[in-house]
Amino acid sequence: MTLKEIMGQLTEAAIGMRILYVEDEPSIREHTRWLLSTIFSEIEVASDGLDGLNKYQMNKFDIVITDILMPEMNGIEMIKKIKEINFKQQIIVTSACEESNYLLELINLGIAQFLLKPIQTNHIIQNLYEVVTNIYNQRKVDELNSNIKQELIHQTILLEQYKEVVDVSSIVTKTDLQGNIIYVNDLFSQKSGFDFDEIKFSGHNILRHSEMSSEFYEHLWKKILNKETWSGTIKNMKKDGGYYIADTTIKPILDEFGDTIDYISISHDVTEMYDLNEEIWQTQHEMLSLLGEVGETRSQETGNHVRRVAKYAKLLGELHGLDEEDVRLLYSAAPMHDIGKIGIPDAILLKPGRLEDHEFEIMKKHSDIGHNILKNSKRPLLQAAAIIAREHHEKWDGTGYPHAIKGDEIHIYGRITALADVFDALSCERIYKRSWPMDEIIDYIKSQREKQFDPKLVDLFVENVDDFIEIAIHLKD
Repeated sequence: MTLKEIMGQLTEAAIGMRILYVEDEPSIREHTRWLLSTIFSEIEVASDGLDGLNKYQMNKFDIVITDILMPEMNGIEMIKKIKEINFKQQIIVTSACEESNYLLELINLGIAQFLLKPIQTNHIIQNLYEVVTNIYNQRKVDELNSNIKQELIHQTILLEQYKEVVDVSSIVTKTDLQGNIIYVNDLFSQKSGFDFDEIKFSGHNILRHSEMSSEFYEHLWKKILNKETWSGTIKNMKKDGGYYIADTTIKPILDEFGDTIDYISISHDVTEMYDLNEEIWQTQHEMLSLLGEVGETRSQETGNHVRRVAKYAKLLGELHGLDEEDVRLLYSAAPMHDIGKIGIPDAILLKPGRLEDHEFEIMKKHSDIGHNILKNSKRPLLQAAAIIAREHHEKWDGTGYPHAIKGDEIHIYGRITALADVFDALSCERIYKRSWPMDEIIDYIKSQREKQFDPKLVDLFVENVDDFIEIAIHLKD
């Protein structure tokens, strides 16, 4: 997407959003304010943290953009006060290189968006695009969720009188005791493409999508056969081979003796909501990847290092048989494996030669530093990142760090990221070494089976090494 296209989408999504911009340097403040005015119609400007806090207390803002070092009250203290008022507030921090020592504190405050001074136009536009898109999508999801909950309450009342169910906003089907379809409404036909005459007295297998397992339907039928109401999400196959995702409630209809006479299903098409959730997930993934790149920049690594490690980890997770959710968490969290290096002194981090023993002991602390940055979050994605940061240097035989755990005591996320990180480290030139030939890398990883690495993961890597090499070539520095 070109910068012009990004700007167009950003301006459209930002309609109605309010911005608070806090900066003590007049020239920077005026230049950035002018740029923001081309995107947002409502902008409040403050010259220091105290001024910014006062204005925040008087108005609601969608985004706060603030400097760190300012008179009266610095940006850190202002952010703390704002988070006490609204812990969900979206905040972008502008920072000079010499202010990087505040990064840990800012991350612990929940700040994930940073702009490096001097602020470049393309950087602030890209950053704002990600933040504004995330806010916009979340609002759409909240709106859809609210509408769906309202409709489900309404439909529950109608289910008690299912013979009177007539609601054009719901997909309605009725099934006999043998599972045969005996009624569908017009909306069902519109969504699925099937007319009632095409599917009457057939089973729901005609709608079954290949991604829905037999176990899923066994659990569903077990519940409704027990005269319980089932609620959940089902991916259905359309007549034309497409699909729609339905938030569904199925209720057994009982006669006056308590016997089941048939089953009624009321559904809502939530395909759009799932697409929006996917967009939010991709935004979170990109933000963590960019933050991982910030950490790697200090050690003079390229951004492609974290992208390659994420791809290797995703591939290993799939080969290992992790479920889809675990693979997604692993893929998005892996770029944060070395975020703790932001707490390691440059003299050690950038040393071109071999580290002395006492220097290596300091370097090893990056695992716990990274874990401590992320561990207090209740978000599954950041919990996964905390595990990876702590355990990606543990070894299968227990000789790793920081806690010398071994075997299955090491979380599968840590075991996978460990192999992915070493493969990338050996295959790429770094400040302290040259890259290895591929045959030597493979021999080394095989030699570390049941020593440094999980033996099952080594076997999977060797059996599929061409796929890993393809990723390395595609994301070459």
